[in-house]
Amino acid sequence: MNLKTKIVRYSGAAILGAAILVSTHPAPAFAEMGETDVPATSVVPAAPAAASATELPAASASPSAAPAHKRAAAPTFKFNPRDVEPGRARAKLTEDTWAYTEPAESSKHVERVIKDKYVVVTGSTRYFLQVKLKSGKTAYVEQSAVDLVKPTDKVFKLTKDAAVLDKPNRWAKKLAEVHTSHDVHVVGIALDYVKIRMKSGLEGFIPTSAMQ
Repeated sequence: MNLKTKIVRYSGAAILGAAILVSTHPAPAFAEMGETDVPATSVVPAAPAAASATELPAASASPSAAPAHKRAAAPTFKFNPRDVEPGRARAKLTEDTWAYTEPAESSKHVERVIKDKYVVVTGSTRYFLQVKLKSGKTAYVEQSAVDLVKPTDKVFKLTKDAAVLDKPNRWAKKLAEVHTSHDVHVVGIALDYVKIRMKSGLEGFIPTSAMQ
């Protein structure tokens, strides 16, 4: 074999080897692509998973954790002395209790008053009695702590129609009604009210003004 034949065979073998190398190790497809040749993606990113209760911020988990300036202010008691319905009586305490500066348990204590002692009642509110203490101070005690009704047993004729109330004050619930010229059986006196017993057995309070 002459030199020329060897060179031709060598060159052909080299070219064949290069072709095999290229076919078994192709270059990445995007290496020769421009920006306009890249296909648009069809995969949509998944939405973030909803946060669990344990991942919520503390402010969301509890209203009390909200900033102080955003919290709702607690309602405050506002007392007007004109809300007291006047009346006068000497009444016995049925339990130990506090006397307050205003007719609300949230108000300041004046002093402790003791069961079986007497207080001078000078008026009433919806749930409290205004009293004058031995010290001379005006205070308020709960109606439930005072035996306000002084027993009696009399019959009176009504001079005007009147609502029969469940308590001796103007905020009480109406139970019934009695009418002018009818006789009423009075079984007790409480401030400016009398306690009556109707023929049905129902007991309640009417103003003393209904019998004048």
